[in-house]
Amino acid sequence: MDARLKFAPCGYLSLADDGSILALNETLLEWLGYPLSDLQGKHVDTILSAPGRLFYQVYFFPLIRMHGTVKEMYLSLQARSGKSIPVLINAVRKEYDGILSNECIFTNMTQRYEFEQGLLAAKKSAEEATRSKNEAIAALESLKKDLEDKQQELLKLNAQLQILAKTDELTGLQNRRSFQESLADNIELFNRTNRPFSLLLLDVDHFKQINDTFGHSTGDFVLKQIAQVLMQSCRKIDTAARYGGEEFAMVLPDTDQDGAAAAAERVRSMVEASCWIEMPITISIGITTMLPGDQERQLLSRADQGLYTSKEMGRNRITHSAHLQAGS
Repeated sequence: MDARLKFAPCGYLSLADDGSILALNETLLEWLGYPLSDLQGKHVDTILSAPGRLFYQVYFFPLIRMHGTVKEMYLSLQARSGKSIPVLINAVRKEYDGILSNECIFTNMTQRYEFEQGLLAAKKSAEEATRSKNEAIAALESLKKDLEDKQQELLKLNAQLQILAKTDELTGLQNRRSFQESLADNIELFNRTNRPFSLLLLDVDHFKQINDTFGHSTGDFVLKQIAQVLMQSCRKIDTAARYGGEEFAMVLPDTDQDGAAAAAERVRSMVEASCWIEMPITISIGITTMLPGDQERQLLSRADQGLYTSKEMGRNRITHSAHLQAGS
């Protein structure tokens, strides 16, 4: 064997058609860890791994017999130590002195194989990291959606609580606290802009007699029906509230004395004209209109005086506090 081939940086193997080893170079022997005497004349299976043997029988040998050449075929050798050596094989079928031989050159692919395995491991790790990241993102999105749903639910509940905090449970009108807030807002607006507003206090006539005669359930029904009349007569800017017991109140922005009297008479007549099952129901109303310097106490006091006068004058009527002052 030529000395240059003997120590070439690639493995050299010459095989007979029956698979027996004719020659190996020193490079290949060093890879395999065998002396030449242990391999020469032995079948090539001696230096092939189990997958390599299968590859040799199924692919390599039929191809070289058919085409006389094999190019860049991967297979694995097996060293004496049992270590698998991945190689790239190129081979030609030649005749020398009437004897056919299969000349093979091996390129050791160990480092490339390890590099590729490292790349595959890195790829797998990256894919796993990406999968974990995607799962984490999906979990965060799910948590975000749950949080948004909870926030919407909380906002809805808060809105309901705000409504409940300002609403009279029986009648659905504004409660006394909400009425007082509206009254304070309109007083403040009047002090800034001098825009008029009026206040109505309404009381159900003979309400105790209704409860005593027909029971509290009928009394509650009357209160709810009157509340419906107030809602129907209200503008969007008005406030209708249950002031307490059988008393109601209305705040009428942008409403002067005449407008307040007209609104009060409209409510009184609607209640009187309503269809009551057990007995006729009427209301008495006291009215006042904001004057410079008024505070909540003065407004309520004057409206209450008007209501008291309506009661004293026979009920089912309206009285504006201005008429009381004029008559005094």
